[in-house]
Amino acid sequence: MSAAAGAMPARRAMRGRMSGLSLIELMIAMVLGLVVMGAAFAVFMSNQNTFGTNEGLNRIQENARVAFELMSRDIRAAGGSACSNMSVVESVGARSIAFRDMPVTGTANSLSVISGDDTAYRVIDSTSSSVTFDPAQLDDATQAFREDDLLLLCNARKTFLVEAESVTTDTLTHATLPGGYDPTDDEFAPPAAVVLARFRDVRWFVGANTRGGSSLWVSRLGGPAEEVAEGITALAFEYLEAGAVAYTTTPNWGNVIAVRITMTLRGADVDGQALTRTASNVVSMRSRTL
Repeated sequence: MSAAAGAMPARRAMRGRMSGLSLIELMIAMVLGLVVMGAAFAVFMSNQNTFGTNEGLNRIQENARVAFELMSRDIRAAGGSACSNMSVVESVGARSIAFRDMPVTGTANSLSVISGDDTAYRVIDSTSSSVTFDPAQLDDATQAFREDDLLLLCNARKTFLVEAESVTTDTLTHATLPGGYDPTDDEFAPPAAVVLARFRDVRWFVGANTRGGSSLWVSRLGGPAEEVAEGITALAFEYLEAGAVAYTTTPNWGNVIAVRITMTLRGADVDGQALTRTASNVVSMRSRTL
């Protein structure tokens, strides 16, 4: 046998071993690959939708938590000050009367609250038109107060709503108190009881924002509205009076002891559907008889 004849079976065997996929095998492999890719894509899209839904719910919950917390803080403080609530409001005017008699007012979808600020500063000396601060508590009054600030000046017996006329490092001046009253020279109230705090008058409501949606807004002392939380599309208030068992939208404001807040919130659309939730919270007002 020649060498050439002996090499032919070897070449045929090598060609058999090196033969590629047939068309049918290739099509089967492509179909299986597409099935695997389709399944992976479906899982990816499902995870994306789940993530978007969870993100929207988290945003809604966070906005609701912020809104409830800030509104609740104002409602609980309604009509309160750093002095005894037995301290008689002596000043006149609409805001003084509201602070005394109707610290919470509103409509079915807006709320107004009046109170003294939580932070109050001790007065160590005063006249009928000025106060001197304790330097151990406030070393520079210009950092805490400005001209034209509305303030609550009170001791254990009397409360006044005053407006700051001038502020220096340790002294603040205001209009003369009725009857020339000097808070630290009251024989029926200890001088250490005199404090000064900012006056708060806030209004909560829902309105349009600049992004084509709606948000929760707050206005302080009738000033420009400030955006607090976005995505809030509706806001409703109901009020509980002392001795009543049902909430109402038209209470006797002087008897209100609790406020129920209901909000409708909207998150990002998921699969073309709006993600909305409704949340409620009840806030009790602090006792005003202490």
